[in-house]
Amino acid sequence: MTDLETVANIAGVSAAVLGDLEGTFLGAVRTGDGETIAAEMGFVGSSFLDIGALLGLGTLGSFSLSGRARSCLLVVRPQSLITALISPPQSLGPVERAIDTAFQEWT
Repeated sequence: MTDLETVANIAGVSAAVLGDLEGTFLGAVRTGDGETIAAEMGFVGSSFLDIGALLGLGTLGSFSLSGRARSCLLVVRPQSLITALISPPQSLGPVERAIDTAFQEWT
């Protein structure tokens, strides 16, 4: 199973997109708007990594955004960026824990 499929199969993940930090679209599950999401999250991911470096946080492995309608979790991989769209937004905590567990298995 690919990293994208692993994330997409976690309960609470409504869609998942695989891209990179330059915004290149590499794949998607359960969304027709993967190219736009990959481009936007590539920019957001690059910006957050820069901010993390400026704040002395070290290399960030993941970060999340949450709103009223849904949440979004970005997972930085060595050659890619996985975006998990989470609905309802209250599922963010359990999804983060499940991805952390899967992430430990990937390393």
